[in-house]
Amino acid sequence: MKKYIEISDELLMRLGTGKAIEGSMKLDLMTRKLSFNAFNRASKMPGYVRPKDKILGLSNGGWLRASIERFKIFVSANRAIGEERCADELLAQAIELTEKLRKFKV
Repeated sequence: MKKYIEISDELLMRLGTGKAIEGSMKLDLMTRKLSFNAFNRASKMPGYVRPKDKILGLSNGGWLRASIERFKIFVSANRAIGEERCADELLAQAIELTEKLRKFKV
């Protein structure tokens, strides 16, 4: 008994160009056909451009940014000032950027 896999024309074109397609395959028990459900990744869509992170604040050696899903804090300090002062500087920058985030209205 031959089994056929149902896929869309768009997926068939991608397979024809040699591209890999991620997804899941299942067997429909009623029709006894295999169906393939492709994971529609936005990055695979033609013309997709990842949105840039919005800069919310800057500090001496760091920044606070907002992406679509997350807030990101980056802090840095020069090792030449010593470990103790480095730790204090990193903490002060993180607190400063966190306060900017509290004041920011989304």
